[in-house]
Amino acid sequence: MFTKQFQSYLFAIVPVVGLSFLVTSVPVMAQSVIEEVIVTAQKREESVQDIGIAITAFSGEQMEALGLTNGTEIAAFTPGVHISGNNGGHTQQFTIRGSTQNDFADVAEGPNAVYVDEAYQATGQSQLFANYDMERVEILKGPQGTLFGRNATGGLIHFLTKKPTHETSAYADVTYGAYDTVRVEAAVNGALSDTVAGRLSFMHNSHNAVMKNDFTDADLPPTPFISSVLQGRGPLTSNPDNHDDLWTDDQNAARAQLLIEPNEDLTVLVKGHWAESKPASGPYQHVATMPYLDTTDADGDGAIDLDAGGNPVLVLVDTKRMSDLDPTDPLSSCEQINISTNSCTNAIFDLDFDGVRPNNRGDLFGFFEADGEDGLRVKTDHTTDDNDSVEVWGLTGKIEIEMDWAKLISVSNYSNQTKQQSLDVDSGPAPQFIVMNQSSFQWGSQELRLEGETDDTRWIAGMYYLSIDGKYTQGLADTIGGINVFCGAFFGFFAPGVFLQPDGTPVDAAGGNTFCEGTLTADIETHSYSLFGQVDYDFAEQWTLVLGIRGIREKKQYAYNSRLYTNLRDERNDSAVYTTNEPYTAVFTGGAPFEFLLPHTESVSDYLWSGKAQLNYKWNDDLLLYFGVNRGVKAGSFNAPLLTNLTSDQYFYDPEILVSYEGGFKSTFWDGKARLNGAFYYYDYSDYQAFQFIGTSGAVFNADAEYYGGELELYTNPMENLDLIMGLGLIDPTVKDVNVAPGKPRDVEPSFTPKTQWSGIARYTIPNMFAGGTLALQMDAIYRSRAFHNINNFGSHRMPAYWLGNASVDWKSSDEAWTVGAFVDNFTDTRNQLIGFELSTVCGCDEASYGKPRWWGVKVRYDY
Repeated sequence: MFTKQFQSYLFAIVPVVGLSFLVTSVPVMAQSVIEEVIVTAQKREESVQDIGIAITAFSGEQMEALGLTNGTEIAAFTPGVHISGNNGGHTQQFTIRGSTQNDFADVAEGPNAVYVDEAYQATGQSQLFANYDMERVEILKGPQGTLFGRNATGGLIHFLTKKPTHETSAYADVTYGAYDTVRVEAAVNGALSDTVAGRLSFMHNSHNAVMKNDFTDADLPPTPFISSVLQGRGPLTSNPDNHDDLWTDDQNAARAQLLIEPNEDLTVLVKGHWAESKPASGPYQHVATMPYLDTTDADGDGAIDLDAGGNPVLVLVDTKRMSDLDPTDPLSSCEQINISTNSCTNAIFDLDFDGVRPNNRGDLFGFFEADGEDGLRVKTDHTTDDNDSVEVWGLTGKIEIEMDWAKLISVSNYSNQTKQQSLDVDSGPAPQFIVMNQSSFQWGSQELRLEGETDDTRWIAGMYYLSIDGKYTQGLADTIGGINVFCGAFFGFFAPGVFLQPDGTPVDAAGGNTFCEGTLTADIETHSYSLFGQVDYDFAEQWTLVLGIRGIREKKQYAYNSRLYTNLRDERNDSAVYTTNEPYTAVFTGGAPFEFLLPHTESVSDYLWSGKAQLNYKWNDDLLLYFGVNRGVKAGSFNAPLLTNLTSDQYFYDPEILVSYEGGFKSTFWDGKARLNGAFYYYDYSDYQAFQFIGTSGAVFNADAEYYGGELELYTNPMENLDLIMGLGLIDPTVKDVNVAPGKPRDVEPSFTPKTQWSGIARYTIPNMFAGGTLALQMDAIYRSRAFHNINNFGSHRMPAYWLGNASVDWKSSDEAWTVGAFVDNFTDTRNQLIGFELSTVCGCDEASYGKPRWWGVKVRYDY
């Protein structure tokens, strides 16, 4: 199937490639795109055309020309690379060739390693260094476990910052744009002495709210049964302080570097960096959905499973958007649809026990977005612009010692991250649940390696150590003034006087002022030790054999508990908070905390290995052919479920193993005016780590998977001053026998994996325009086919295909000191969905997050 699909696309694009807007991986400034690109994909400087790895590399100048100011925006112009994320996009991660991990718990590491200046970034949020003062970014596709090691099963993204030099230089770059965007980037560089050079750089980026929150108390649903009868409540109310507009940004970052070169054989580079982001609550939008339930035979005994009351057990097997239902169908007003009986069934979380919705367009409470599911006006009862924050800081040191026979390199790193976030679960006006998370992570690494070469051999050998100490807490809170007041209703009505509040007074129905918060705490400590080596041996003219291996000892200690607390505030967890040392406020039973789930502690120690065997054939100076087998591994880890019961053996999930078979070519032709690179691969996964999200939580489970795919990149100068570049990625992925519900195995697609990706750019420069300067006109476009935001692949999980285009113009003075430009991003105002979470059985809705709307800006840059 993949072969036919690929051939049809190839025959479609080749005849018109010279007329297309094409894009990916080389500088597209005034210089030719076919100029040599030097990368360090194998930890030594080499031309990208001489390496048998599928690499896309962006220079700092190219990222500036493309307007890439966020670390994950490079995915748009890289074949086979997409993004996943959570919290409305505040946390984003890379998906490379269908290798993805969307577990929102910070205890989970992704399968695609991110490095900054050779230092591993242990959390998804630690990419907050942003794209400022960058030398280049390298994206390596396919397993990179031999040389980089840490969880690089799918690939690796390496950000390399500009280093100090002894030449005095400085620049300032200022942008103003839509939604009062203000972005300032600047750096100063120069010699501090004959042997010391320094570089100082900083960045600020902010904009006002993109989404208007129109919520008022008039939008609240009617008071449900439990609130009105069991607790004697009047009409529902909301927290008046938490109705802020959405999708703001406020980022600041700084970096200081010292380069010390006491002699020609010793180089020391020291870097300190800090970054902070304070956005408003995650900009999710509300999508009304319908859950479809079916009977199950989870134990495989041939009989329908029954509950304790003898009723059939129903499980969720599909969901659809309410807007996709036939409004004339009587079942379109059901709260849930039982497909085994073709009838309505009751959903519990709206607490009205009637089994039907107020209308056949909205969620369980009848709400739907008046301006559409992708509009910029929302009605949500919990948003804040002064609570969410992430702060990252760290130190990196690199020492290089030149010896007669080799080079010794040491790379040391320490990083620290703190985070707190909260958001409205249903993204609508029902004061139903708030989800909150806070974390504190510290990690350090040390690498020592030797690099050397002879006439026919290049080799690297080294050792690596990584330590991660993480503390994570997440809570699901019944909102103050909200619907689900189970603490006061259940504990007060059924067990008055048994459950006590923190001050020792009983929880009772008469008071009715106690609100629940189910909170998990998860502590994880990781120690990883590895030895690695790789040799490139030119065993014959034009032939090179590449062999590499890495052995890893991985140790983890994990402690988890899930307790019930009283919710005293909607923004933060009320358990023991790691970042502020605030006290427990648990619901007590006889002086002991109420354990919602049994505590779980576990220690694991695994031996893992990655390996590589590859043949490169240099046909001539303009054509490289390669084929290799690569074994990648991602360490196992632990689940941190929120109010979801797991068996003791489901907390730990096994290491993920990928055996990749890949062949490719890198070619230069048309008298040096064009380059065409291609890669084709088959992936065989064992114990693929599949994250499933259902209800209010999720967990990672192991499954097998099989992928076929390929990528093409073409960049050319068909005429003077015109650069055309194209990227095409195709993939046919299957994750096998995933239990989308107990007893319901299916073959599915991995999440956040479009089967077709296309990107392109056209840039035309006009020299001697306006005072002798150079004018550059640029347009770019991307296409993504539909993808799923949940591995269960239900109907409402489908994110539609989309096209998106950008345009810019800039002028650079003849002395290259001044640059003035303007841009319009997403000029068609496409509303492309990027992220989603399915909550159909909780609120009859999904959370959906979209890309930026049309965005304009003007900028001025001065280089000294």
